Amino acid sequence: MSFIDFSDAAHMALPVPHADLPVDIRTIGFAEALTVQEHRIVELARHDGLETLRTPRKRGWLARLILGPQPASAMLANERLEALRRLAVQAWHKGYRLPVSALKEAHTAGFSEDQIGAVIDTIGRARPPFRKAAA
Repeated sequence: MSFIDFSDAAHMALPVPHADLPVDIRTIGFAEALTVQEHRIVELARHDGLETLRTPRKRGWLARLILGPQPASAMLANERLEALRRLAVQAWHKGYRLPVSALKEAHTAGFSEDQIGAVIDTIGRARPPFRKAAA
């Protein structure tokens, strides 16, 4: 059985993104069809947790009295960018094991399959190869 290494195939297929992006994004390789703003959304999603994907519940009066005012929501106002953020957050945390709903949501928001694949592949290569098990 032979092995073909396709790890560099996406780098050759995808053009280099805009020069004003951070260096780590430029070396990874994104589809040029994504805008600078969309590149930044993907990079900012790296620091978002999976809990940001849940819709925030409104606090009752007692919770506001004890815990203070409602914290700001991590959701974006633009539906297209929010779909990209949700896809990127799940890709940063789950790698290639994404739920189909995230892919459908991004596709419904107007992203092509090539753009979705490039985002997922880029994030997959930027993630650490594995997480250490608890000792």
